[in-house]
Amino acid sequence: MVVLVVLAILSGIAMTSLNGLTSSQQNVAATRIRSALVHAQLWAMGSNNSTWVEFDVSNDRLSVFVEDPTNPGKANRLSLLDPLTRSAMTIQVGHGAAELQSASLGSTNEVQFDAFGVPYNANGVELTTDGMIGITGGLVVRITATTGLVTIE
Repeated sequence: MVVLVVLAILSGIAMTSLNGLTSSQQNVAATRIRSALVHAQLWAMGSNNSTWVEFDVSNDRLSVFVEDPTNPGKANRLSLLDPLTRSAMTIQVGHGAAELQSASLGSTNEVQFDAFGVPYNANGVELTTDGMIGITGGLVVRITATTGLVTIE
């Protein structure tokens, strides 16, 4: 009887720890997405070149691009380099219990920032409604229309 009580207590502790791990993974995923968006926005504002963040929901990743200053326009964009690794900024979001669930950015899966940090959809139309990136567990990364403020909810 004592053994069963001890096992019940230990399994309760283990379940609580696993729930906390799941929540932590989801928070980390949301923070990584927000950081990539803010980095792209600040790069656009600092360099005076448009940037794009493209979400690939089915593969749980995002990629960040920058306008080629010598050959402007979306068709000639280049991968933005990660400041730490100096390789193309492609972030794998999906880890364990954290996955990309959706990306709704003006009915596209991509956001563009101009030199003023204003968000546009993949077609170059300014966002009139907030952009939303959904993550497992109900977390949402929101890009506020017009201002480009990026928050986690």
